[in-house]
Amino acid sequence: MDFKNIAWDGISFEIPSNFEVSGIDKKFLQLDNGEYPCIELRWYDAGRTYKEKTYFRQLAKKIESASGLKIESTVMPSSWKGPLKKYDTTGFYWQSDLATGRGVMFYCKNAAKVMLVQFIGKCDDQIDDAAVKLFSSLKFHDSDAERIWQIYDMKAALPGSMDLDSFEFKPGRFNITLTDQTETVELFRFSPADVILKDCTLGDFSRELFKEDIKTLGLSIAELEYGKGATCMFGQEKSPSTAKLALAKLNSKRRPYGQIEIRYTQESNRILAVMVKSRQYIPEDRAKNIFRNYEII
Repeated sequence: MDFKNIAWDGISFEIPSNFEVSGIDKKFLQLDNGEYPCIELRWYDAGRTYKEKTYFRQLAKKIESASGLKIESTVMPSSWKGPLKKYDTTGFYWQSDLATGRGVMFYCKNAAKVMLVQFIGKCDDQIDDAAVKLFSSLKFHDSDAERIWQIYDMKAALPGSMDLDSFEFKPGRFNITLTDQTETVELFRFSPADVILKDCTLGDFSRELFKEDIKTLGLSIAELEYGKGATCMFGQEKSPSTAKLALAKLNSKRRPYGQIEIRYTQESNRILAVMVKSRQYIPEDRAKNIFRNYEII
């Protein structure tokens, strides 16, 4: 069986290749098996003090309040126990007039997180195999280390200190915004590139797409064409005005320094873009270094 890796907002795991992400939010993923949604994952910051019964009761109450489903604790399937033995676990099940489900809540002491995984519908061999692989490969990523983001056809690695601020997934376009105290990084992907660039250059597309940012940040452009694609780079020729720097000191959300790089490659037929905004001077190769770990898979 072929498997693929999914990494999102501090966790990563492997799942059979025929499963796909069909729902997504901060610290939430829904997966379907090609026919219907069948797995949901939620994870929470729990601190270093964990009381299993108290936490389970609180989560059950939230679910019951939101959906009307009655959550009951139960024994986990034997196939789950091996890969979950390093966690504090609580198995549960629920039943409604339309569906049934079962799952597990478990606590990772090292990451100080609680994860809730539920399997909707009948837990047949396909779902059980997917569950065992998910639990066996699950990792909670340390905020002090590099963090992987791998969803749909994109993969990126950025500092674990950066938090997910916003995201948007639409047909032909997605972007994800990560931020920390000094820097904001936005990753973009557009497709199909050959259609987008049919009547314009990458430079034309880039200038229109980032028109407001280019103006606000005072960026200049360098456009490079080559055999199998093109690259556009926007950077600052001079430091932001004294007024902008003063406002940035008063408001941490203001990022007066900026840099943008956009790349098109025929091989992937995608346009990838990186935009960096910062409260501090940005090294000339900052976007280029992000691109070293940003790719289509």
